[in-house]
Amino acid sequence: MFIQANESAKCYQENVVRSVADANIGAIFGWGFAPHHGGTLQFINAMGLEAFITRSRELAEQYGERFQPAQIVLDMAAKGEVFSDDQCND
Repeated sequence: MFIQANESAKCYQENVVRSVADANIGAIFGWGFAPHHGGTLQFINAMGLEAFITRSRELAEQYGERFQPAQIVLDMAAKGEVFSDDQCND
């Protein structure tokens, strides 16, 4: 789930998806991401950005670069932000 969440964050960062809601719903209906988590970006929020970053880095050490946290997650954590449905990349 960490790789999927990271890739969704990158897609949001790069305007592949334009809203947090689109990323979340797309993950659930598009490839079956665990719906009880509310989608990939909500998974990051629920875990907490700092905890997500810490665990992602642990996984990266053990399993490789693909687990490194997306830059947008690092930037948002540094600012104390979370992914929000009112965010939109227009």
